[in-house]
Amino acid sequence: MVNLSIEWKLGLSRLLKLPLLNHLMRWAIRLIIPRHRIGVVVVVMNESEQVLMLRHVFHPYTPWGLPGGWLDRQESPETGVLRELKEETGLTAVLQTVLLARPQENPAHIGIAYLAQLQDGTLQLNSEIIEASWFPFDNLPGPLLPFHHDALLAATAVHHQKTLSPT
Repeated sequence: MVNLSIEWKLGLSRLLKLPLLNHLMRWAIRLIIPRHRIGVVVVVMNESEQVLMLRHVFHPYTPWGLPGGWLDRQESPETGVLRELKEETGLTAVLQTVLLARPQENPAHIGIAYLAQLQDGTLQLNSEIIEASWFPFDNLPGPLLPFHHDALLAATAVHHQKTLSPT
């Protein structure tokens, strides 16, 4: 490891304040540093404590899953997951907590799962969704993607904690 003097480091820091060099540094970061796709899903519960599951067009081997999709550029995960829910189902919800956040494969991405409470609305499916239905936690359709399965397990644990906790 190279031990750079403090004067050299301060000089480099001053140079990087110059607009051209700062722009080149930002360009180099975009070129060199790995980028990740981010996928978001939401476990939406209704008043009957059922979970909304969607039968997706683009998941031929695991057709049933949670509402969700890919984040747009510069979009926060919270905004993205609520946008995906609205686009796929026409429904809105209030986010409660993050259930999971971890790396995923096929395709490589970071997956984030949320728990949410349904708000009033009318179900209107978009072209990506074949059908939607509400299921109790103990009777979910399958097979599920492992991340969706784990998100549902986490949601069950959170929900169980809420029902046991005094208000």
